[in-house]
Amino acid sequence: MPMPAEIIGLGQPTVRIVWDEGDEDTWTARDLRIRCTCAHCQSELTGERLLDPTTVPADLHVTEMSLVGNYGLSIHFSDGHSTGIYRFKELLARRPPR
Repeated sequence: MPMPAEIIGLGQPTVRIVWDEGDEDTWTARDLRIRCTCAHCQSELTGERLLDPTTVPADLHVTEMSLVGNYGLSIHFSDGHSTGIYRFKELLARRPPR
């Protein structure tokens, strides 16, 4: 599985991941925030989306990022949300359009 070689986005409205195989993907902070699968944003029991995308600000940016083990990325957003883990496997499976 490809792994990130570089992750850029601190203080930015986008997050760019350069994968070790040379591909690059760029997500908007808002798109990542809407994708969050934490228990506040998605039901752990049913998988139902709990987050209303209309409540996510259009001008969202990343305030903090850190790796979670060798499998994911923790992102803190300017709206105060910080509980999601963005697994590399899932980011690769749902890549943004190029």
